[in-house]
Amino acid sequence: MSVEDIAYTAKEIALHNKPADAWIIVHSHVYDLSSYIQDHPGGAEVLIDVAGEDASAEFDNAGHSDDAFEIMAAYRIGKLQGGSNKKVASTVRLSVGITTRKPIMEKNFSNIARGLGVVTAAVLGTAGLYWVTKQQGSFTALSNRIMFKKTQRLGFLEGFLIASTAFCIANAMLSRRLITIVRSHQTLNHPPHIKLPKRVTTDILNQPGWLHTTTFQNLPLVKKDLVAPNTYRLLFDLPSPLSVLGLPIGQHLAITANVGSQEVTRSYTPISNNTDRGRLDLLIKCYPDGKLTGGYLANLSVGDEVQFRGPKGAMRYKRGYCKRIGMLAGGTGITPMYQLIRAICEDEQDTTQISLIYANRTEADILLRTELEVFARKYPNNLRLYYMLDNPSSEWQGGKGFVTKEILAKRFPAPDTDSKAMICGPPGMVNAAKTALVELGFEKSGAMSKMSDQIFCF
Repeated sequence: MSVEDIAYTAKEIALHNKPADAWIIVHSHVYDLSSYIQDHPGGAEVLIDVAGEDASAEFDNAGHSDDAFEIMAAYRIGKLQGGSNKKVASTVRLSVGITTRKPIMEKNFSNIARGLGVVTAAVLGTAGLYWVTKQQGSFTALSNRIMFKKTQRLGFLEGFLIASTAFCIANAMLSRRLITIVRSHQTLNHPPHIKLPKRVTTDILNQPGWLHTTTFQNLPLVKKDLVAPNTYRLLFDLPSPLSVLGLPIGQHLAITANVGSQEVTRSYTPISNNTDRGRLDLLIKCYPDGKLTGGYLANLSVGDEVQFRGPKGAMRYKRGYCKRIGMLAGGTGITPMYQLIRAICEDEQDTTQISLIYANRTEADILLRTELEVFARKYPNNLRLYYMLDNPSSEWQGGKGFVTKEILAKRFPAPDTDSKAMICGPPGMVNAAKTALVELGFEKSGAMSKMSDQIFCF
């Protein structure tokens, strides 16, 4: 009998409600996730909360992309007796390794500029030669003076070299200006940590781009830096210097790879956004026993290509989402928080107030410290920053120990209708914080976070 023919009653499924024996129902299909719980990117507690139950609503509200269905297909054990199928979690056929072609404008603008530069150089060079000749006399006469006479005046060769150098410098400046004009005509580029005008922020951050929701595409790794213990900053090149990633603020992307003859897919939040044209920047902690991180990402070399797909996720931040946000991040859980912090601080129209508690084991584990402190210093009305360390040195002046309810009460905004709480980090920290926040008056959220929740877990 095939899996498709096996039917379970709701009572039978309800018996499998423990971490070591967890079944769930999603759109009348039954899944045994007992061996997958610890690998779930949203944390084990999310699946444990719905074990033995119908999790269709929670699954939909989480904003899963198709890779969730690909992963779950391997764990499907049957169907719900008497249920109706809304959506089957089956493996999706993917076109892997497609590289997006450069738009005509992006592909040719540099060639056009270079062509204009060559023409300009020829015109200016000819003009320079004519000018020098007029100033110095005929070529023959000047050559004779160079060869046989000493004079106070410059010789033809010296004059020609000086003039050519001057005109080449002018040509280079003009060519660069032409490239800038062409680029700025197509879109705007802004350095980080500078407030972007309202129109620019809206246009760029919400602009669709290179990412594709159903097709994995390849990007080459161009830089890999170890920035903290077992934590790498990975920089990938988009197809062209003008390419936009196309990831809305609050969303994440998926990486897939074949590890030990098994297809493994995990989700990550970039620390770059659409204003960082031509690049994708990731900050990832590689655990030795992690299937994708330890078995694949930690071993990447510059030049290797990685497969990406997205956007995905339940959060799509826009200005006006709320007035105050209390953020709690642990370790690499800082990445989705940083994405929002950047968008808010760099938007001149966004007055959202953020209170961030960032917890780590040691001072060396603090990620994006320079960037966070720049934002806190430049935009004090947008960001208040507080570090917590489990094992601080004797010289440490910040918070010490674990994040408690008292610390949350002191650092987070009051739980009113204009306030939200966001959490991302290790499961133990997330569960403890959710419980403490509910005790402080925040509304309890479901197992799968929704944008409307007062407590949102990435």
